[in-house]
Amino acid sequence: MENEILKTPYEWCIESNLRVLDLNEWPLEWYGSKEKHFFEFPTLTKGDFLDALSKCRVKPNSLQRKTAMYLEYRMYGFVNYNMSPIQQGIQFGHAVVDYARTLRDIDPFEKIYNKWADKDKTFIILNGGTTNTNPERLGTLNQHMDTLMDNGIPTQHFYEPDLGDQLTACVFLVDERVFNKTLYPDFEKEVLPWSKQKPSNKAKEDLAVRNNANYDKWLEKVGGGHNAFLRDFLRDKRLA
Repeated sequence: MENEILKTPYEWCIESNLRVLDLNEWPLEWYGSKEKHFFEFPTLTKGDFLDALSKCRVKPNSLQRKTAMYLEYRMYGFVNYNMSPIQQGIQFGHAVVDYARTLRDIDPFEKIYNKWADKDKTFIILNGGTTNTNPERLGTLNQHMDTLMDNGIPTQHFYEPDLGDQLTACVFLVDERVFNKTLYPDFEKEVLPWSKQKPSNKAKEDLAVRNNANYDKWLEKVGGGHNAFLRDFLRDKRLA
């Protein structure tokens, strides 16, 4: 049909608010890859999509998950606050170069970095505050780096030789499940409706069970504990 709408299978899933539970069941391939067809094949009609979908297990009213190589990534990082914007960018860039070298031959991190470098490319340069390695007056930039590392976030730091080897930047890759709050909104606890009557212990226990179950589902949707940490950690951080 001349004006029939064409989309990728992923786009059709988002529009239809349903999820293919296992992409290995997707019956179509593009250049020998089911994953590539699902996320990149640009000319699938809705009829063809529904025909392919009939061969898969699906979950309605659920966001389609992206695989690691099809998430959007951004290179986040903190820089020392009291440098010029040009110097902040240079220090950030030094750390990004070292990040690539550190992850060389380490899967899946090298592949994800290369995907970001080839397609996404975006820098998010944040104000890291002060830098100081003295444990009694540890700089906020140093504290941020320690917090990231303590929470298992792959992080690359850079110490500037011309500034007494002080920490001037630390960088880390972040995927869209952290920063895209439209597609991945924050978790909101269910609350009991207002009433003049105090809720029973049973009602409160049932509410806690539901909230715990819903949080586990949300956690899976946003990519697990590391991403949940980053969403909270980055919430109040500001651009340099």
